Amino acid sequence: MKKLLLLAIVILIIGCENKTTEIRYYPSDREFQKDSIQLIGLDTTKLNFRQLTNKSAEFYVDEGKQVVVEFDDGKIKKRVIPYVYTGGLIKLKNILQLKSDSILIDDGYSISELKRILKRHYLNKGEIPQYSDSPERALVEVTIDTNQSGKELKELLTRLTRSFDEIKGEINDSIELRVAFDYFRQIPPPPPPPKPNDIIKGE
Repeated sequence: MKKLLLLAIVILIIGCENKTTEIRYYPSDREFQKDSIQLIGLDTTKLNFRQLTNKSAEFYVDEGKQVVVEFDDGKIKKRVIPYVYTGGLIKLKNILQLKSDSILIDDGYSISELKRILKRHYLNKGEIPQYSDSPERALVEVTIDTNQSGKELKELLTRLTRSFDEIKGEINDSIELRVAFDYFRQIPPPPPPPKPNDIIKGE
C-alpha cells in the first residue's frame, strides 16, 4: 500500500513539473479570438509545411479566420498566428527571411547568428538600408522545405521565439514578433526560342 501511495505521489510531482505554466502569443493575444481561429498542434499535425502555409492563407481569405500553430517549449505553450499577406505593400527590407539553417540577408548568415541579426532587424530604425524601417514594420518570413513536417517547423519557431523573447527582455520594450510562412514556388522556365527551321517564311 505504501509503495502504491509513493508511486502516486511521484507521478503527481512529475505531472506538476511538466505542466504548462504560461501561454505566449506571437504577435500578441489581441489577435487570438477563439471563435475565429483554427488551432493546429505542430507535434501532432499531419500537414507538411506547404499545406500549413496554404491553409493559413486560404482559411484567412475564404473564411475570414486565422490559423494558429501551437507548440510546447518547456513549460511555455507558444501560439504563433502566421501573418497573411493581403495585398498591402510591404517593403522587402522589412522582411527578414529565415531557412532551417540560414538567414537570407546581406551575404547570408548561419542560423546560429539568429539573435544578433534579429536584434539588428528590430532595432535598426531605418539606419541600415537593407534592414527594417521600424520595429512596428519588422516581419520574419519562415521558409523551409515544403515537405517538412510540423515538428521540423517547431524546431525553427522554437529557436526564433526564444531569440526574440531574449531580445525583448534585454531591451525592455513592447516589440512584437510577426511571423509569415512562405515557400519557394517552382516557376516553370520560359519556352526555348524557336529554331530557325521552325520559323515560317513570311511571318
